[in-house]
Amino acid sequence: MRRPAVVKPMEDVYPGAAPAAIARARAESLVLEYQVKLTRYLRRMVGDAEVALDLSQDVFLSAFRMLQADPRRELTAGWLYRAATNAAISFLRRKKVLRMLPLDRDVDRGAWRVDERSAASVDLQGALAQLPPQQSAALLLTSYVGYSSAEAAELLGTTSDAIRQRVCRAMRVLRTVMSEES
Repeated sequence: MRRPAVVKPMEDVYPGAAPAAIARARAESLVLEYQVKLTRYLRRMVGDAEVALDLSQDVFLSAFRMLQADPRRELTAGWLYRAATNAAISFLRRKKVLRMLPLDRDVDRGAWRVDERSAASVDLQGALAQLPPQQSAALLLTSYVGYSSAEAAELLGTTSDAIRQRVCRAMRVLRTVMSEES
C-alpha cells in the first residue's frame, strides 16, 4: 500500500520560527505541490473549471486554518482529496446541478490540458458528468488519482467493497453512455 505524502514540519526546517510563519509556509508548500492535481480532480467531479478553482481554494484555505490552529498537525494528500471530494459533493447537492454536455460540444476547453480537448475526451467528460457524485469520486480516486480501493474507502468513509462496487457501476454507466454517443 502506498504511503500518503506528509508535509514535513517546518520546525525542522526553521527552528524558532513563529507558529503563524510555520502555518503559512506549510500551507504554501501544500498549494505548490497539490494545486494543479486537486483542481483537475475537482474539475472532473463538478464539470466546471471555475467552480473547481473555487473549491480547491476553499480546500487550501481550510488546510491553512487548520495549520494556523495547530502548526504541527500532519496534513496528507489523502486529507486534501477527502476535503476536495466532500466539497464537490456538497456543491453538487447544494446546487442540484443538472449536468449535461451540449450536443455541439461548445464547452470551456481553454482550462483543459491539450490531451483533454479531443472529441473522445469531451465525450468522456460528459459521461462522467452523468455519474452520481459518490460513483464519480470512487472512480476518479482509484483510476485518476491512483489510490487503491482501501485508500479510497478510507478517504470516503466507506468499505473497499463499496468502492469496488461504485467503480464497477460507474464503468458500466460510462460504457453505456460512450457506446450510445458513438
